[in-house]
Amino acid sequence: MVIGAKKPGEGKVGMTSTGGSGTDPGKDDYFNISNFEELLKRLEASKGRQVRQKSVEGRRDIFATGLAGMMSNF
Repeated sequence: MVIGAKKPGEGKVGMTSTGGSGTDPGKDDYFNISNFEELLKRLEASKGRQVRQKSVEGRRDIFATGLAGMMSNF
Protein backbone atom coordinates (compact mmCIF):
# COMPACT_ATOMS: atom_id res chain seq x y z
CA MET A 1 0.00 0.00 0.00
CA VAL A 2 1.25 3.47 -0.86
CA ILE A 3 1.77 5.81 2.07
CA GLY A 4 -0.93 8.46 2.12
CA ALA A 5 -3.13 6.57 -0.34
CA LYS A 6 -6.83 6.59 0.40
CA LYS A 7 -9.05 3.57 0.44
CA PRO A 8 -11.89 3.51 -2.10
CA GLY A 9 -14.69 5.78 -0.92
CA GLU A 10 -12.57 7.37 1.80
CA GLY A 11 -12.49 11.15 1.93
CA LYS A 12 -15.30 11.65 -0.55
CA VAL A 13 -17.76 14.43 0.12
CA GLY A 14 -21.28 14.61 -1.21
CA MET A 15 -24.75 13.26 -0.83
CA THR A 16 -25.00 9.90 0.83
CA SER A 17 -27.49 7.09 0.58
CA THR A 18 -28.11 4.12 2.81
CA GLY A 19 -29.54 1.93 0.09
CA GLY A 20 -32.49 4.01 -1.08
CA SER A 21 -32.84 5.66 -4.44
CA GLY A 22 -31.63 8.98 -3.05
CA THR A 23 -34.57 10.84 -4.58
CA ASP A 24 -37.17 10.47 -1.81
CA PRO A 25 -37.42 13.81 0.07
CA GLY A 26 -38.99 12.01 3.04
CA LYS A 27 -35.82 10.10 3.85
CA ASP A 28 -33.25 11.48 6.28
CA ASP A 29 -30.36 10.90 3.87
CA TYR A 30 -31.96 12.73 0.92
CA PHE A 31 -29.81 15.82 1.46
CA ASN A 32 -26.90 16.09 3.86
CA ILE A 33 -26.56 19.77 4.77
CA SER A 34 -23.16 19.35 6.45
CA ASN A 35 -21.68 17.81 3.30
CA PHE A 36 -23.23 20.57 1.22
CA GLU A 37 -21.73 23.26 3.47
CA GLU A 38 -18.30 21.60 3.24
CA LEU A 39 -18.53 21.49 -0.56
CA LEU A 40 -19.64 25.14 -0.62
CA LYS A 41 -16.67 26.19 1.54
CA ARG A 42 -14.30 24.32 -0.78
CA LEU A 43 -15.87 26.00 -3.82
CA GLU A 44 -15.60 29.45 -2.25
CA ALA A 45 -11.95 28.84 -1.33
CA SER A 46 -11.20 27.68 -4.86
CA LYS A 47 -12.85 30.78 -6.30
CA GLY A 48 -10.72 32.97 -4.01
CA ARG A 49 -7.55 31.22 -5.18
CA GLN A 50 -8.56 31.73 -8.82
CA VAL A 51 -9.13 35.46 -8.26
CA ARG A 52 -5.74 35.84 -6.55
CA GLN A 53 -4.01 33.90 -9.35
CA LYS A 54 -5.64 36.09 -11.99
CA SER A 55 -4.43 39.18 -10.12
CA VAL A 56 -0.85 37.84 -9.94
CA GLU A 57 -0.87 37.01 -13.65
CA GLY A 58 -2.17 40.50 -14.44
CA ARG A 59 0.71 42.09 -12.53
CA ARG A 60 3.19 39.86 -14.39
CA ASP A 61 1.72 40.96 -17.71
CA ILE A 62 2.03 44.64 -16.73
CA PHE A 63 5.64 44.11 -15.63
CA ALA A 64 6.51 42.23 -18.82
CA THR A 65 4.92 44.95 -20.98
CA GLY A 66 6.86 47.65 -19.15
CA LEU A 67 10.12 45.72 -19.41
CA ALA A 68 9.60 45.14 -23.14
CA GLY A 69 8.98 48.86 -23.59
CA MET A 70 12.22 49.73 -21.78
CA MET A 71 14.20 47.17 -23.79
CA SER A 72 12.91 48.59 -27.05
CA ASN A 73 14.52 51.95 -26.14
CA PHE A 74 18.02 50.40 -26.30
